[in-house]
Amino acid sequence: MRFRKNDGKRVRAVCKVKDCKWVVYASRDYEDSCWQVKTFFNDHTCPREARNRATNRNWVAGKLVKKLRKYPNFRNCETTTYFKTKYDLSLNRNSISRALCDARNIVYGDAKEQYAMLRDYGETLLKTNPGSTVQICTKPQPSGEVIFERILDGAFLKTVFGGQILSAVGQDANHHIYVIAWAVVEVENFENWKWFLDLLHEDLGDYKTHGWNFISDMQKVIS
Repeated sequence: MRFRKNDGKRVRAVCKVKDCKWVVYASRDYEDSCWQVKTFFNDHTCPREARNRATNRNWVAGKLVKKLRKYPNFRNCETTTYFKTKYDLSLNRNSISRALCDARNIVYGDAKEQYAMLRDYGETLLKTNPGSTVQICTKPQPSGEVIFERILDGAFLKTVFGGQILSAVGQDANHHIYVIAWAVVEVENFENWKWFLDLLHEDLGDYKTHGWNFISDMQKVIS
């Protein structure tokens, strides 16, 4: 449909198909602070269009926010099926990708903004957990600006920046698992594992003296 009139006082919508008599007209009732439908001709047999200009990026992203909170791994192909099934809409891939990216930023936060708070996070960690070790490695850029380079198991990070997270965990007397140290690195290799384990060794002390035992999940780079 399209709007012939649409303002703060009245609205008239008609079918986009020529010679179709479908129409709805409503005006504002100031006494009751509502809108009143005054004309409605519902004789309408025109086929429904699969595309709608009202389904803009913000509208699509808003519908995806609830889905992402319930299904964190909601993919592009599932998004296409969802809108076709629920709203009978055919959205192109670019629209879906952009809207899905916006929805992820709303649900999970913008990764770029979060990394920009890394130094504040490090300072807060040192204040609240005395004795902790925080190291932020940066890589010089041609512009002169420095960017964050790296943040006994490794897991891939599914963000726009990628990378992998390395972690060392322990088990207390109640058999509860807790994180001892973690780091984000560009890639899981010998250099990054050595850097991580050297810092861990400095914090925990000599493993021979204290009787520490380390167990890894068959990581070749630290064997």
